[in-house]
Amino acid sequence: MSDHGTLLHCDEAQRFIDQIEDPVTRTLVNMAFVHLVKKVHLERNYPKSDLDMVYLVMALKDFFAEHDMFARTLDGEKVGAWFADEK
Repeated sequence: MSDHGTLLHCDEAQRFIDQIEDPVTRTLVNMAFVHLVKKVHLERNYPKSDLDMVYLVMALKDFFAEHDMFARTLDGEKVGAWFADEK
């Protein structure tokens, strides 16, 4: 029995990434995907449980598609509901 998880459905996740129309979003999602694959396969830094990579890249696509939010954040603005209560 393994004491760590594995990355599931990586080939399908890569196909999903390849079909993302926006090139900036596709690049950002691919960078995050490659980072995780390298952590597991090159650094042997395994997740504690299995990780569905299709689900992950679908969520990352939605997140990274918010280019305006990233631009504003990189300009120093506190963007999003996380900061709604801060004065």
